[in-house]
Amino acid sequence: MLHSKKLILSFVIAANLIVALLYLYFDSLSSSHNRNSAASRHQNQQQQRPPPYEQQHGLPQVGKGLVPRPTFNPNERYLAYLPHSGFHNQRITLENALLLANYLNRTLLVPPVFLGPATEWRTFDILLRRILLQTKRGLDHCGRIGKGDPLPAECLNYYSWTTVEWDFFYDMEKINKVQPWKYRPDHSFAWMEAHLGIDRNKDVHIVYDEVHYDYQIYDNPESTYPLDGGRYSRKLELKELSDRTERVLHMGSLFATGRVRAELPEHKAFQQYLRRSMILSTPVLTSTSNTIVDKLGGLGTFVGLHLRVGDGMFVQPAPDNIENMFKSLVNITGITPIPNYQASPASTPGDSAAAGNNNNKNRSGPERLDDVQCRARKNEGGRYTTIYIATDGVYPRRNILFRKLFDHFPCIFTLDDFSDHLAELKDKKNYDGVGLSKDLIPMVDAVVSAKGSHFFGTPKSTFS
Repeated sequence: MLHSKKLILSFVIAANLIVALLYLYFDSLSSSHNRNSAASRHQNQQQQRPPPYEQQHGLPQVGKGLVPRPTFNPNERYLAYLPHSGFHNQRITLENALLLANYLNRTLLVPPVFLGPATEWRTFDILLRRILLQTKRGLDHCGRIGKGDPLPAECLNYYSWTTVEWDFFYDMEKINKVQPWKYRPDHSFAWMEAHLGIDRNKDVHIVYDEVHYDYQIYDNPESTYPLDGGRYSRKLELKELSDRTERVLHMGSLFATGRVRAELPEHKAFQQYLRRSMILSTPVLTSTSNTIVDKLGGLGTFVGLHLRVGDGMFVQPAPDNIENMFKSLVNITGITPIPNYQASPASTPGDSAAAGNNNNKNRSGPERLDDVQCRARKNEGGRYTTIYIATDGVYPRRNILFRKLFDHFPCIFTLDDFSDHLAELKDKKNYDGVGLSKDLIPMVDAVVSAKGSHFFGTPKSTFS
């Protein structure tokens, strides 16, 4: 009995072992078949899949999962500078920097245009720190906050400033054909190391400016032009800069008209090329200004004035500047000024004496024509000369500073008279959601005034 049980148990074990071996055998056959099928499918997919984009276009291929490093010319040399102040000062600085880069045969590193409360000049280290701290990194959520919703603390200044590239305003590609430049979105030396292959410890030479107008750069070693001692502290010869072998020559401020002199013929020619090239070409500025110019009678059919009266050093001399412009208008129009003219602060157009012919001096108020009437009489000239005033003054028609001009010339216009043509400008926003109208509208004002037959600007104003 016991022997029979042992035989049965042995049989069961043997049977189970045989079943297990058979299962493993057939499973291995199935796996091999699946692997062969998968390999076949993969091979077919590889044959059907188009080659990589890089291979199709003859570009260097990048390993899977690797980010390509920026490419740069290790022999390329650069000129850099620190921007500051308002738009027009930044424009003058850019012109000076392009001139200097051209003289030195260096590629210019061009920072973005800062639009917002002006950053004042400071010494190199302080100004650089201020620029680096002026950032919107990590603040993308601020631009997505709904209108009228409360702003968190980090977003309180978000809408007070923005930056745009210079080619938003000018044809920088045209300039690049003559003077190479490279966009510099970041002022850190780390950016230079990553994108230009610069070693900040041995490849950068900094020209420090210790005072606001430290040096004036002379391009002609034989120049007899005296240093403007009332503004600049020292003369900086071009050779001092051209002898530097570092890959980056980093200036501080390059602001001020004439800071980089252009005496040599080839330098003067390049300066003139720059000034012809640096004409505002933003489509919305061009279309808006052209519409207003057409309303005034067309290109070269009016006199343009720029009267800066509302800020800083321009407030006190404003009455004298306006009086000088009035005398210039008298000279080119030939009108006879109203005798013993006085403007009363409380006066209105109905209280002032009429302009022009003295026989009209008893009229109840000055003549006032709209743009259609002025275009119809533009050939008469004289007191009917069309005049356009670009100004930062608020409500010019109500401002006593401008009263003498309006009382003598019935065809004076300001941007306020064409506000219905500014809708597109008022709606213009930058990529970060910040409105651009507060910067673009004054530019339209400037462009319109510059398209007249004559132009009179405010002394010492970079706007003019």
